[in-house]
Amino acid sequence: MKQVQKFAYAMLALAAIGCGGSGNGTSTTASTVTTSTPRIEAIVKVLPTNLLHPSQWTAAQLLNPQTPGLQADLINPNVFGVQDPNNFQAGEQYVFQLVSYTTTAAGVVRNILSNVSFASTDPTNLYGNLANNTGDFSAGTNKTTSTLYVTAEYKNSNYMASYSIQTDQVRLIGTVLAQGTNANQLAGTKLNFYDGTGLLVGSVTVEYDGTFRASVPTTATGFTVVADSVPGTFYQSYNYLSTQYDAGVSGCDGTATLPVGLTVGTATLAGPVYVAPKVANQGPPPSTGCLAIDTVREKKKI
Repeated sequence: MKQVQKFAYAMLALAAIGCGGSGNGTSTTASTVTTSTPRIEAIVKVLPTNLLHPSQWTAAQLLNPQTPGLQADLINPNVFGVQDPNNFQAGEQYVFQLVSYTTTAAGVVRNILSNVSFASTDPTNLYGNLANNTGDFSAGTNKTTSTLYVTAEYKNSNYMASYSIQTDQVRLIGTVLAQGTNANQLAGTKLNFYDGTGLLVGSVTVEYDGTFRASVPTTATGFTVVADSVPGTFYQSYNYLSTQYDAGVSGCDGTATLPVGLTVGTATLAGPVYVAPKVANQGPPPSTGCLAIDTVREKKKI
């Protein structure tokens, strides 16, 4: 499954660059398309009760996070978007989808595949209820003690993704973008979260649109971009709130500070995380951020 996801993310990164290239290095025209390998994603289920104009939207539109104007019509726009399934929280509702991405010169289209059958490694519904024919998933009240998996069967092929459920945590929302252009080219990049002692307390994967929805405990105080998850066209260097961090330097790997006083509920990162694109014949931007938490974590070999 990791190979499938890496290929899909590589396709998204290529498309987001906007250089018109295809997977084989030939130029892409409006009539030429490249479609990624299908992969399982989860979206936050949009409930009609959270819409300003519920009769305005069809069921299909509510299932597509690319629907124009949908987020603006939400009473609470934070209850929306693509969700890393390893950051589910108890009591929330999601929809698993099998998707592929079609790349053209005009942009990237997220294709929701139909006639898909879903199954889970939680057959007794201890951690939630999964509708096999629609992918609808209602998280239960129990925190998972080990990773679970959902399988999507499509045209005699099976695709798998892991998921887990947390309880009573902070839903932390943010974006990871290309420094200098604000482009969504960082799909698949990971962020790690730490508490004040340097203990790893959470992790999240950036989605196709540059967003992430993490689940972290209230004790979380800092985060870093995971160096080896950054696409090869970028430096292992990121900027947050005008401070430049180097995610690839041992002992000072750029732990940025989270908002102070996190409480259970929804919180938003104070600004975008910008990762620096590589520039020919230049090194990464000089680091200006190195906090004491990094030294603590290095000593603990985390």
